Amino acid sequence: MLFQKLGKFIAYAAVILGVFRSLSALVVAFAFQGHPDAVSRYLGSVQNTGEAVNQGLVYVVGGVVIGLLVQIAKCSTAKEEQN
Repeated sequence: MLFQKLGKFIAYAAVILGVFRSLSALVVAFAFQGHPDAVSRYLGSVQNTGEAVNQGLVYVVGGVVIGLLVQIAKCSTAKEEQN
C-alpha cells in the first residue's frame, strides 16, 4: 500500500515536472529568439531548447508508465483481497 501511494506520487510529480520543463523550453524558444545565452541561463545544461523539450517529454512518458504500473498493482491487489 505504501509503495502504491509512493508510486502514484512519483507518477504525478514526473508528469507535472515534465510538462513544466517542456513548456518552459517552449517559452524560452519563442521569447528569446536570437539570444543563445538565454538557453543556458534559463534551462540549465542543455545545448538547445529542443533537448529540454525532449527531456520534458521523457519525464511525462516515464510518469505515465509508472502510473500505469501503479494501477496494475492496485488491480492485482484488489483481486487478491477478494479471493
